[in-house]
Amino acid sequence: MPTTHLSSHLLSRFPAVRSNDLEEVRKQVADVFCDHELRLVGGQRNLNTQMHYRPLQKVGYGRMLYGAAVDIDPGQLHNFFLVQILLRGEETIFAGSQPFRSTARLASIISPTIGFRMRHEKDTEKLFLRIDRDAFERKCAQYCGRPLSKPLEFTPGIPLDSPAGRSLRQLALWQITQASEGLLFDHPLVAAQLEDTLMLALLDTLPHNQVYENRLPAPLTPQFVRRAEEYIHQHAHQPISTGDIAQHAGVSARTLYAGFRKHRDTTPMAYLKAVRLDRVHEVLSAGGSHLNVTRVALEWGFSHLGQFSADYQRRHGQLPSETLRKARS
Repeated sequence: MPTTHLSSHLLSRFPAVRSNDLEEVRKQVADVFCDHELRLVGGQRNLNTQMHYRPLQKVGYGRMLYGAAVDIDPGQLHNFFLVQILLRGEETIFAGSQPFRSTARLASIISPTIGFRMRHEKDTEKLFLRIDRDAFERKCAQYCGRPLSKPLEFTPGIPLDSPAGRSLRQLALWQITQASEGLLFDHPLVAAQLEDTLMLALLDTLPHNQVYENRLPAPLTPQFVRRAEEYIHQHAHQPISTGDIAQHAGVSARTLYAGFRKHRDTTPMAYLKAVRLDRVHEVLSAGGSHLNVTRVALEWGFSHLGQFSADYQRRHGQLPSETLRKARS
């Protein structure tokens, strides 16, 4: 897995920690994560710690290395989940019943309620995702269709040589690269969708301790679909997800998906996209001199402009630039 070349620039615009002093490093890293014990290993005296970090609403994207072998012991993370993907080197993870050695082929996800410590070896560099616990557990409850009866906990190891692991790694690297170099995370609707996509991918791919609700309550189907449609129309300008729609409709995300497939021959997010395309059409049809197709598209959550133009043309029979041009003329 050739990832080392990524480390030289990712998130370099977002420096968070750069120090050789052990106590200064501990305090600054604690500002990003939580209070913890930090000890140099094997008689080493020098650190060369670097951390780059970009926090967003629900997920923080980071890269770091300590420059020395260190033991890190936070006890529990309490209010966030931590995903770690090593670019080089290794870490020994103590979380749950069985310690394991994390490498470029075995990532880790640490749940906030599990006792956790680790040894970070010298010359190890990693990418990490800091995911807000409340947001993640709300997303899980929405997806499962029921309140959580116990805290969400994942199996800590993530094999990256499995098909699911490779897909997760690609998604994480793409999002971190966007957080570092791109513009998508500068737009709130797009950023919220990307954060939700990451959480849903982890929930749907990794083993955890929650149970999904699979039943489709047929007598309520017309009502919950209509409630979902009303919610979408009222909140299309906001960063809503399938889970938000399902929660408002009073069903699980899976039930909502099945209901839209059965009664509308579409999906909730496709329906939301259609509503947003219509809103873009309304804005462009106003023909204001200040309007810009790219800006309007991004404001309504369309980050892939080529795909947006194709979808808009299929729905409205013309390119968005044509709508704007005709409105101005």
